[in-house]
Amino acid sequence: ATMRRSETRQRIRLAADDTGRLTGIGHEALVSNLPDESFSEPVTQATPFLYRGENRVIGHKIARVNRTCAGSVRAPGESVGVTALETAMDELAHATGIDPVELRKRNVPEQDPTKDIPFSSHTLTQALDEGASRFGWDKRNATPGATRDGEWLIGMGMASAVRVNMMQPANSRVTLTPEGRAVVETDMTDIGTGTYAILTQIASEMLGLPMDRVETRLGDTDFPRGSGSGGSWGAASNGTSVFLACEALRAQIAERIDTDEESLTLTDGAAISGNVRRELSEILAGDTLSAEGHSEPGEAEKKVRQATYGSYFAEVGVNAVTGETRVRRMLGVFAAGRILNPKTARSQCLGGMTFGIGMALTEELMHDARDGHIVNRDFAEYHLPVNADVPQIDVVLLEERDSWANPLQAKGIGELGICGAAAAITNAIFNATGVRVRDYPATLDKILTDLP
Repeated sequence: ATMRRSETRQRIRLAADDTGRLTGIGHEALVSNLPDESFSEPVTQATPFLYRGENRVIGHKIARVNRTCAGSVRAPGESVGVTALETAMDELAHATGIDPVELRKRNVPEQDPTKDIPFSSHTLTQALDEGASRFGWDKRNATPGATRDGEWLIGMGMASAVRVNMMQPANSRVTLTPEGRAVVETDMTDIGTGTYAILTQIASEMLGLPMDRVETRLGDTDFPRGSGSGGSWGAASNGTSVFLACEALRAQIAERIDTDEESLTLTDGAAISGNVRRELSEILAGDTLSAEGHSEPGEAEKKVRQATYGSYFAEVGVNAVTGETRVRRMLGVFAAGRILNPKTARSQCLGGMTFGIGMALTEELMHDARDGHIVNRDFAEYHLPVNADVPQIDVVLLEERDSWANPLQAKGIGELGICGAAAAITNAIFNATGVRVRDYPATLDKILTDLP
C-alpha cells in the first residue's frame, strides 16, 4: 500500500515566434492534499529549464481537500507536470505546422534559462534524433485521422523525457577478510531496483575481485546509514559511498606493499605493482582491512543544472467504432550518465513506460463526492495495465558520462521512464483521430463522441 498521487489542474500557455522558437512559457498548477499535510506535488519543477524562452510565469498552489492522503508517488512532479507540458508542445507543433520532434529541437536551451548556469550534460537532442530514427518517425502522416488499418485509426505521437537529478548523503563500509573476500555493508534497501547487484559490481571492479567473492549486506540499522530508496538517487548516492570506501581500501593495500596508489592494479584477487604480483590473502596475512565511505550532494547544484533526459515514441490504434485505444508499439531513449547495470536500468525504464500506459489509458482513482472515500478500491475497478495492454516496448540507453554528478559519473534513471510517457500516447491518439484529450486517462467516453 502507498499514498495516492495528487490530483492536479494545470494551465499551460506557450508563446512562440514564426519559426517555432518559444518566447514565453506559462505553467500554473493546482495540486491537492489533506488540510494538515505538507506534501505538495512539485508539478512544475522541470518547466524552468526543459525548453528555452526568455519570459516565464510559473505558479504553484495547493487545494486542501478532505480525501485520502496524497504523497510522493513514482517520479513526483515530472510524471504529471512534464506530461501536461508535452501535451501543450504537441498542440503548438500542430498549430504551427512544425514537426513535433523538430519543434522540441529548436527549443533546446544552451544553458539553464532561469539560473544562467550551464548544464552538467545535455542529451535531449541526441535522444530525440535517436528515437525518431529508430521508430521510423519519418513515416508518420502529420494529418490527424489520415491513417487507417481496417476499423482502426492509426497514429504516432512523441514526447520529451526529463527528471531532475538528485543525490543524498550515504555511508557504506567495505571490509576485506583474511581470505581475500569483500563484504559491503550499508542500511540501504533493495526494493527490486537491483541495489544488491549494483553495489556488488562496484566493489568487485574497484577491488579486482570476482563478483562471487563480494558479499553485499543491506537493511540492518547497525550498518552505516545509507541514502534510502527514492528519488532515483539510490544507486548513485550509495554507489558513490561504496566507491569511496573501496578507494580507501586500495590506499591501505598500496601502503602494505610499499607502493603508490597510481601504480597499484587489483585484479582477480591479487595486487600488482610493477612486475610483482601478490595475492590479497597473502598481503592481508590473517588481518581484516575495513574502510568507510561517505558521499554528500556537494555544491554542484549551485554551479550546474543536473538532469536526465530522454524521448518517447508511441504508435496507437483507436477503434473507429468503439473508441477503444490500444498501444501498438512504444520506444524510449534515455540518458542518465554512466549506466551502472544496463539490465536493471532497462527494467526500470520498461516499468516507467508501463506506468505511462496506465496513466494515459486506464488508471483513475475515483472518490465519493459526499464523503471523500475511494470508490474503486480494488483491482477489478482500478485498472492497472496487464500483459494484454502492454505492447512491444523497446528501450535504448545512450552512452553518457557526467563528471559533475559524482565519481561514478552516474545519474538516477529509476523514474525517468515515466516522466512524459503518457503524453506520447495521448499525442498519438490526436494524430490518429484529431481528438485532443487533456483529462487523463483517455478512456473511450472522452474519445468516442468526437471520432471522425
